[in-house]
Amino acid sequence: MAEVIEVDGGIGEAGGQVLRTALALSALARKPVKIKNIRANRPKPGLKPQHLTAVQTLAEICSAELQGARPGATELQFLPKEIKSVDLRINIQTAGSISLLLQQVLPVALLQETKLRVVGGTNVAWSPPAEFLQNALFPVLHKAGARFDLKVNKRGFFPKGRGVVHFSSRKAKLPLSPINLTELGNLESISIFSSSASLPRDVSRNQAVAARHALQHLNADFREKIESSEYLTTIGSAISLFAHFSTGAVLTGSALGQRGKPAEQVGREAAQALLNELQAKQPCDSHLADQLIPFMALAKGRSQIHTTRLSQHCLSNIAVVKKFLPVKFAVEGSPGKPAKISVEGTAFSP
Repeated sequence: MAEVIEVDGGIGEAGGQVLRTALALSALARKPVKIKNIRANRPKPGLKPQHLTAVQTLAEICSAELQGARPGATELQFLPKEIKSVDLRINIQTAGSISLLLQQVLPVALLQETKLRVVGGTNVAWSPPAEFLQNALFPVLHKAGARFDLKVNKRGFFPKGRGVVHFSSRKAKLPLSPINLTELGNLESISIFSSSASLPRDVSRNQAVAARHALQHLNADFREKIESSEYLTTIGSAISLFAHFSTGAVLTGSALGQRGKPAEQVGREAAQALLNELQAKQPCDSHLADQLIPFMALAKGRSQIHTTRLSQHCLSNIAVVKKFLPVKFAVEGSPGKPAKISVEGTAFSP
């Protein structure tokens, strides 16, 4: 058996990011991995239901043997085998993030046709909204050669979740082309995605109006998509903003509704989040940078991104990627500040 790679899940922010990246690259490289101290710095360390569901989903895709996969586990061993084409129905059972589950699956979905129907949270705290994948992440990966598609059929909010998305992939053009986000260009348009469920119909509209008003001073065309649904099975609201530039760069801002928070405040929070990204005048959104790290390492040739803010998630991802792939990242900048990140990729192709 191949040598088992050991990863300390307590590095960096010690969250689920280390787990997701380590298992994804383990499956892709077909290298067994043992992860210790899973989510060590969280109030409740170990595998939560959404993490366990993601681990089990990946294991099914690559016929992996799992050791220690149980709720609350802080140590896990993953022994991957051959990646296969799948058509799966997955239920996280909670409002756990669908986007983060998919984040773990994306690297292996480069190799085979993959179809997933996932039930869980589409817009929840501490995770990218489903529309972030559609409008920020997937367009960049598509240019590199990936073939991912995501459709949101039903919104899911905390605490019940019960949102529904359909993810599909076709075999990618491998090796991936380099990823380069170094020029911002001119601001052309701002897309507003505002949604609510089981709330008065004017909630989602008021969120959008407040966000647009807060951004009105920007010289951009505004495009709005407003959803208001009476699902009854979930309740909540969310808004996501995407600033589109002439170079293809996309910067983002988002916010979630909560009991007692006026819809107008939710819209203003999202607008401020976007303005914070715009202020750095860099083309790679801070929430996008860490998600691109594994794909930059897999691509052929030199990839470079100029990010609005260097996050701990990004640094943790770099540390994990180096465990599995023979790459050297160059990072110019300090945490919390704009930064330049570059790497000579491995030109991965099975």
